[in-house]
Amino acid sequence: MATKNKFFGAQVAGRQIDRREVLCALAALPFANAAHADTEALPFVAGDVAVGCTLLNNPKDDHRGLGRILHYDAELKLRRTIVLEDTTHIVQGLKFGPDRSLWAFDAFAYKIARFGADGKRRADFAAPARSFAHVSFAKDGRFFLGENFVGEKSRVPLGTTLPFMPGTRRLGDGHLFEFSRQGELLREHATPVHGGMGGFQGMTASAIAADGRTLVYTSESGPRIMRWDLLNRVPLTDLVGGADGTGKMFFDVRFDEAGRLLVVTGRGIDALDDAGRLLRSYPFGSFGWASLGTPRNGFVHASNFFSGEIACLDLASGEIVARTQTGIRKSASGIDSFPS
Repeated sequence: MATKNKFFGAQVAGRQIDRREVLCALAALPFANAAHADTEALPFVAGDVAVGCTLLNNPKDDHRGLGRILHYDAELKLRRTIVLEDTTHIVQGLKFGPDRSLWAFDAFAYKIARFGADGKRRADFAAPARSFAHVSFAKDGRFFLGENFVGEKSRVPLGTTLPFMPGTRRLGDGHLFEFSRQGELLREHATPVHGGMGGFQGMTASAIAADGRTLVYTSESGPRIMRWDLLNRVPLTDLVGGADGTGKMFFDVRFDEAGRLLVVTGRGIDALDDAGRLLRSYPFGSFGWASLGTPRNGFVHASNFFSGEIACLDLASGEIVARTQTGIRKSASGIDSFPS
């Protein structure tokens, strides 16, 4: 449930201020670099970039705030700030689907928001009450939702309160859920996960290999890149194995157009072959890079959770060809570009 604000219901010059006006005003503050607040829908066009960037405005919870999606053009100039009034915490896992609709997740509120290519919000996707935070699409129309949380608690101190699954004292199972093209739940895959540094990170990112049956996935900040056989529903040998304490960290994953697996390492992006061998590293010069967009036309976008920066990388030259700052630290948690 959203936190009440003392300004809602106030009057200015004898006129009642409604919630909508306040939210739009917040979205237009200078630190948001706002172009258009959520007053009208703007269609997405080729090269546009969407970034989850919640306005963290609760001093008692560092993941709670006003949900927002920043809509940039291909040069990373802000076109629109989309306000989500019905989320409670960080909006993440942004991805454009095969039908060009945009998916966005609030794993705390169990909410999956969707927007059409016309920029208008569609009906939320109705999924089981699990902490879903990303989606992967198969070529045959099926799609897969990954459960963000696992276990019963964090083993490190947090500035937020993780939600228990309704009727339980568990955060989640870290499982993969498979849906038909029409959105019908087909099955739950009992995928093993690492847990990440905090022990509560489940299946936080995944990508489907070219064979259509191998799912590659990570537990955010963990040292392993895991694999799952979607057909036989069994775990496969890790693509990249690693022990805790080695300093190795993996975050988001995507396959590029050349078939390489791109994985965000916190300090940049590594490109791996199908045996997990390093083909190329793309250093970004700072730490905190955690979210990766869909590689398109030889370019890929990434976002830095700590700094709030977003960047576009030329995969051939290794040059970062565009950068911008969202203006919010510890919030940028999902990025994707609109297909041409």
